[in-house]
Amino acid sequence: MKTAQHSFRLILLPALFAAVMGASCQKELRSAADPPASHSLTLRFKPVADTASLVFGNTYVNTWGERYAVSAFKFYICQVKLYNTDSGVSYDVNKDEYFLVDFSNPDAAVLQLKAVPFTYDRIGFVVGVDSIRNVSGAQTGALDPAKGMFWTWNTGYIMAKLEGNSPASNQVNGKFEYHIGGFSGPDNVVKPLTLSFPLGQEITLQADKSSQITITANVNAWFFNPNDIELSVNPVCMTPGPLSRQIAENYLKMFTITNVVTQ
Repeated sequence: MKTAQHSFRLILLPALFAAVMGASCQKELRSAADPPASHSLTLRFKPVADTASLVFGNTYVNTWGERYAVSAFKFYICQVKLYNTDSGVSYDVNKDEYFLVDFSNPDAAVLQLKAVPFTYDRIGFVVGVDSIRNVSGAQTGALDPAKGMFWTWNTGYIMAKLEGNSPASNQVNGKFEYHIGGFSGPDNVVKPLTLSFPLGQEITLQADKSSQITITANVNAWFFNPNDIELSVNPVCMTPGPLSRQIAENYLKMFTITNVVTQ
């Protein structure tokens, strides 16, 4: 009897162990799976010149007292993420999609996204197009070269573009042109940023609901902090290099979340 009972225990214990481990693994796999992105998130970008709304053709003044008018203002964003810094959780939003924000077209300044329901306190994205896409051959959608934001396969995409006129410029008709690019080496301008929600607030995104985040893009940030960019000195930047990187370091600071509305 003792021998039979002992044999029964030897058989039973491994079976129990396998069952417990199996249940544990199943639980871990279920908890590791991301919930579906079922919250409708709208990102609305608004161009401003400091505290004033930016209107193409109107005159504004930069940090150096130089008057200027804008005729083109656009930039790429990708790798959008939502963060909860308390829990350390982040979720990708519309992963692997690229967006061209173009303020000449109001519809192109509004991005319709799908987010994972959760509580967040900031949003992040990359300004520009990552290096892989710069050397991946002909692209479509927002990355179509027909959008006028592509140089060559060697120099890649124009990550951000600002054009206009200024009496401070020494170019024909006072034109200024900033076509900012460069995706490798010390003058790589493709950089991530994160933006906190106003007043440090958290927002809770619920399944099958919607929300809207308004983000301003301050054109005057292109000319100041951390680098001094004067239209009278540098009215043109059309190639990757140190000047392009300096302008990008400035415009990365142009974004501010001004309003969050959740349903």
